[in-house]
Amino acid sequence: MTNEEIAKTFTQKELPDSEVELVGEIPFESIAPLETKALEHFQTELELPGFRKGHVPLDMVKKRVGEIGVLEEAVELFMRDFYVTLVDSRSIDAVGRPSISITKLAPGNPVGITIRTAVYPNVELPKKWSEIGKGVEIETVPDILDAEVDEALTSIRRARAKADMKGDASSESVSAAPEIQSSTNPMAPVAEENLPALDDAFAQSLGQFTDLEDLKTKLRENMKNEKQQQAKDKRRGKIVEALLEKTPVAVPVIFVESELEKIIGQMKEDVSRFGMSYEDYLKQVNKTEEDVRQDFREQARKRAQLQIVLNKVAGEQKIEVDKEAVDHEMQHALEHFPDARPDLLRIHIETVLRNDKVLRFLEGEDISAPASHEEHDHSDPNHTH
Repeated sequence: MTNEEIAKTFTQKELPDSEVELVGEIPFESIAPLETKALEHFQTELELPGFRKGHVPLDMVKKRVGEIGVLEEAVELFMRDFYVTLVDSRSIDAVGRPSISITKLAPGNPVGITIRTAVYPNVELPKKWSEIGKGVEIETVPDILDAEVDEALTSIRRARAKADMKGDASSESVSAAPEIQSSTNPMAPVAEENLPALDDAFAQSLGQFTDLEDLKTKLRENMKNEKQQQAKDKRRGKIVEALLEKTPVAVPVIFVESELEKIIGQMKEDVSRFGMSYEDYLKQVNKTEEDVRQDFREQARKRAQLQIVLNKVAGEQKIEVDKEAVDHEMQHALEHFPDARPDLLRIHIETVLRNDKVLRFLEGEDISAPASHEEHDHSDPNHTH
């Protein structure tokens, strides 16, 4: 029998979480010709007294490994090509490595095989999905109050005072601050009288500001822009939630685990920035790594679901990213991650840029115009679906 004919004899069963199970038998005559190749594989690794590695006679290799061991290796060799034929013949969009189990194995008899593999999930977008963003209004950002500007200026002055203290611990300003001298806590408050004067000279020392009024004006503008961006992010979040709620997806476990690895990896990086080992962090929060993984599993599932849905939207709208933009981001990212694999980095950047373009489309933005080059997050360039 040919591989195609054998594939037709397998039964297929749909499983939860976008998996399928394929069950069938492989005729022994399809396995037998591979026994010699299986023996040669063992021969390359086997060492016996009186024989150099790779030079043990095949009959002695068979006695050492055993007939069943040789058959198992022959089945594995057969499955490498047969699995591809099997999923192709059934148009299965398999993802990740399959789980292949030998359920029946005896010399001269058909070999029982059970295969479980994840498949890329089917996604059905809801009716009028492209109009979801129209029903989500962006919050109006009020004008920045004088009190908010004053509070921001006070924070800036406190930060400057603490920076000056670290830079010159013997200065008069430090020695005149009793509450600072009595505390080594970097979060200790700075008394009002020890803050730098709020005048034109202070404004000019912070950057290209002509005077105090110019600083206040630009600070107010920046605060308004920041709140407007927060409002946009909040609206985007609501659009995403609405889209996910209306687009149920059976997310493969392999996708969830992939996102979970990204989350844990980012957490480890964040912890190390604070000079703490991940193990010490787990002790401090009194959790095991499995506890942490369980805490973030639902978040990982939603992230995986979102990526699947965004891929579907991109396919429906034929949304692609500009090669020039990808090249620009590649150059920028390689400066920060010189050891990153270029192939994975490019996939990561293309995914990030395409996701952003899809989300802007859902927000009602015209994405036909070329986008300006912006910095994107390349914190995890070696992970992607």
